[in-house]
Amino acid sequence: MQHKLRSALSVLGIVCGVTAVLTMLSLGEGARQTVIRQIEQLGISNIYLKAAAMTEDQKIKAGEKLSEGLNLKDRDRIRAGCPYIKDIACLKEITASVFGTPKDISPQIAAVSANYLNLLNLCVSQGRFIADQDIAERNLICVLGSSIAGNSGFNAGIGKHIRIENLMFKVVGILDRFDRKTGQSAVISVRNYNEMILIPLGTDQALQQFGEKAMSQMMPELTEIIAQINKPAQVLSAGEIIKRIVNVSHHHAEDYRMMIPRELLRQSQKTQRTFNIFLGSVAGISLLIGGIGIMNIMLATVSERRKEIGIRRAVGARRRDIVIQFLTEAVMLTFTGGVFGVVTGLAAVRLISAFAGWNMAITFSALILPLLMSVSVGIFFGLYPARQAANTDPIRALRYE
Repeated sequence: MQHKLRSALSVLGIVCGVTAVLTMLSLGEGARQTVIRQIEQLGISNIYLKAAAMTEDQKIKAGEKLSEGLNLKDRDRIRAGCPYIKDIACLKEITASVFGTPKDISPQIAAVSANYLNLLNLCVSQGRFIADQDIAERNLICVLGSSIAGNSGFNAGIGKHIRIENLMFKVVGILDRFDRKTGQSAVISVRNYNEMILIPLGTDQALQQFGEKAMSQMMPELTEIIAQINKPAQVLSAGEIIKRIVNVSHHHAEDYRMMIPRELLRQSQKTQRTFNIFLGSVAGISLLIGGIGIMNIMLATVSERRKEIGIRRAVGARRRDIVIQFLTEAVMLTFTGGVFGVVTGLAAVRLISAFAGWNMAITFSALILPLLMSVSVGIFFGLYPARQAANTDPIRALRYE
């Protein structure tokens, strides 16, 4: 308290270090939660097979290998050949014109199987979803996303019809609002079901004679196959079996890609740990510099207060008492810096989240760990000056001026 400016400048290093640690922990936790939410939307027990976007040369090579791309035969082979399959669904993306929609809406059309709703954990807010009978009879019905159905400029409720190309599809259901967990840091593409129109698998063939007949001859029968596995622990084993089945079926043509959300989660967590270690090291350097500043001020304090130390020793203070006294002062300095660092760290997290748009999460450990680190720095860097004070000769200290 007698040297407020000197103490404040020494504490400043601790404040910067704690702020950096708290910010880095919040950034890492926010990224981790974002990835987990994205993967949970895809399904932690699901395996995705997607038709690959190929160049003309790749299409020619795939044709030479007599590969038909993803198709319903692949679905049946996977169901029969993999013992871990719980359920399997299909999707076919369709390029077609929807008439009557406002200019600000560009709905994506997809033909899906009846079990697609359950595998993707979607919900219907009104009406019903596509049934197996609709697929068998190729009924011209559709299910709308919430944004399309709720748009005031597009009057399409339950029982009404919408025109896709030259066909009229009856609206039988509306999906519940889908909270799409994506952002600037998204590592996984999640479909925006709020702006989708789902029709029964097979009815897409009726649309091919209009807008995309020529194009459909070059497109695979399916865009996506989703396999749901019985248990999350079986996902990686099932992935290997499915990959062998499809490779044999496609004659090893690279016209598809496999995505396993559980494996993506494992790889993301491994990358995140490396990222956190790197950021933690950078933040630790700030604390190290702050600790050196604390040691510097404490050594100066010991030198200035030698007479006080001599008086204390003369009236009965033990070396341990002197060590505790100066160590406590060092810890108080670093703890004070830790408290201010937490406050500035919280402010930094809010500012970064607001201006950069990054998802940052503040956890209890992110608040406590920097404080514990600041106290540890005080103990580590304050111990040497405290021992120097305790080893001071009382007689010489009393004669010190």
